[in-house]
Amino acid sequence: MKHLIVVNGAAGSFDAAFESKIASAFEGLDYEVYKTTGPRSVIPYLKEYLAKAKDTVRIYACGGDGTVHEVVNAVIGFDNAEVAILAIGTGNDFVKIYGGKEKFQDFSALINGKVQPVDVSELTGEGVDGPLYSINVINFGFDAIVGAMGNYYKEHGLPEGVKEGTNPYDYALKHDAMKHGRFNDIEVYADGEKLNEKQMLLATLAQGQYVGGQFRCAPKSDNTDGLIDVCVLKTMTFLGLGMIIGTYTKGGHLDKPRKKIVYRRAKEIKMCSPSDFDVCVDGEMIKGNNFTVKVLPAAVKLVIPE
Repeated sequence: MKHLIVVNGAAGSFDAAFESKIASAFEGLDYEVYKTTGPRSVIPYLKEYLAKAKDTVRIYACGGDGTVHEVVNAVIGFDNAEVAILAIGTGNDFVKIYGGKEKFQDFSALINGKVQPVDVSELTGEGVDGPLYSINVINFGFDAIVGAMGNYYKEHGLPEGVKEGTNPYDYALKHDAMKHGRFNDIEVYADGEKLNEKQMLLATLAQGQYVGGQFRCAPKSDNTDGLIDVCVLKTMTFLGLGMIIGTYTKGGHLDKPRKKIVYRRAKEIKMCSPSDFDVCVDGEMIKGNNFTVKVLPAAVKLVIPE
């Protein structure tokens, strides 16, 4: 077996101490280190690497959910690839379904870990340059607007007059999502069934259970069942949103039937709108108005730590 350690080059995590940690953990094993050079740079590199490899390659995604997302988008279709996660990023939502990032911070446990095939969601649509794959959560509506606008302010700066040091995502929540993000003209279909008749607040299509660092959006999700957990929250008042947000954060929103929540499990989801809307695919932001999401059962060989 070949061991390939992927390190986020922009995160500054590959210092002398980390290099020494790798050398110690993989002593006597056939290993290489790849340091990413920018967003998505690891995808073409891994595809070429795996196409040439004559043996199984265990790939260690060292970072957060963004690094895992890019590695997953590279390995789909390669039967010789295994994905191990060293959770050292700022966001580690996916590994929470396996006990949290503390279980995914030791190379030795991953070297000796067992492989578990897990499902992945495949998104296609107008304006998407080839399929995008999600091992965790695809979300759109209210929270995706926060992500998209927060990214915009982070890159271009906040509007003139905003207090210096203001968190761009907090600003996007209060001044964009709260004002314009509660009334989304997006229709959602799960295996052909229309889930919402009117405007929606937000929706999640999940293989994992957590999104946004704190929200347990899909508490019943099982990423080995060959299905996608679909949850649509219909448009609601500020009071209704305030009353449900705590329950939604803890994952209790599916404990009983609620008029404002539609929950399904499906193999294919379609979402469409008269105008473009923001979609977050494991943290990667895209925009369009017509998407299809299908489940790919057992598409990734995930390494569960010993």
